[in-house]
Amino acid sequence: MFLGGTTVRTRRIVYAALIAALALPSPVWAQRDPWAGSWRGTVRTAQGEDTGVTLTLIGEPGAYTGVVTGFAPGREIRLSNIETTDTELTVEGAADTDFGPLALSYTLTLDERTLSGVGRITLGGHGFDVTIDLTRRRRAEIPQPQVEQRIGYFAGSWTFEYLGGEFPPLSIGTRSGMVTFTDIPHGPFVQGEVAGEVFGESYSETWTIGFDEDAQSVVWHEALSTGQHLIALGNWTSPIGITFLTVPMEAEGRLFVLRRLMQVTSDTSFAVTDQFSVDGGPFQRLGNGAYIRQN
Repeated sequence: MFLGGTTVRTRRIVYAALIAALALPSPVWAQRDPWAGSWRGTVRTAQGEDTGVTLTLIGEPGAYTGVVTGFAPGREIRLSNIETTDTELTVEGAADTDFGPLALSYTLTLDERTLSGVGRITLGGHGFDVTIDLTRRRRAEIPQPQVEQRIGYFAGSWTFEYLGGEFPPLSIGTRSGMVTFTDIPHGPFVQGEVAGEVFGESYSETWTIGFDEDAQSVVWHEALSTGQHLIALGNWTSPIGITFLTVPMEAEGRLFVLRRLMQVTSDTSFAVTDQFSVDGGPFQRLGNGAYIRQN
């Protein structure tokens, strides 16, 4: 297993390679995404009542996820539908509140660093039209994330359920189990041992995660049960998630790339959505996983 029984010299070589990987600029994020990030502003009713809100989007075109906060202390409205064009954003979301079900639908137009438009909010049995004006905030102005961005976030044991296709070499299919991460001395790394079950049979894997706090970059390595190695670079600048892209993996004369979105909106749970591409083709859905902390 990766790092499981290596010598000190080998570990140093691995650490150096991981640190070098974290330092490499990634072309995936070289060009700023027009939508991803945090947008803050107001929602105004026809009666002139203002509510301060924050809209946060993560992901990539065609695969965004996000939340709206501000309508109630500590309450998020998860967006169930996000659609974009070159200049227009449409979002829908819903949540339960102390005053009944809350649903929103916004249609917003992008103009450099501002989003503005109209929407509809329904609370309980009452609906009303609103206007929205939001501005993209610089990173220093983004509210503190609910989950502190640090390697220690992963430490501990997590049970997981993964629902997805059997697609070698990237996925062995729907599976469940537990992964336990422990600190690796002398560096911002954790090593995870996976004990899982797939189609009624046991399997094991070793995962290693490294995090560069200054660059807000993540490296993720999986020594898979199939003998393959999956290496991904991740961006953790968003307050609610990490986006990953793997190094192309060659198998049977074809190149496979995995794209992963990890939502980390809680100290006790995170979720992943995986997509894959073969030989540079369009990305397709591979599977979804849910992880819950046990300690």
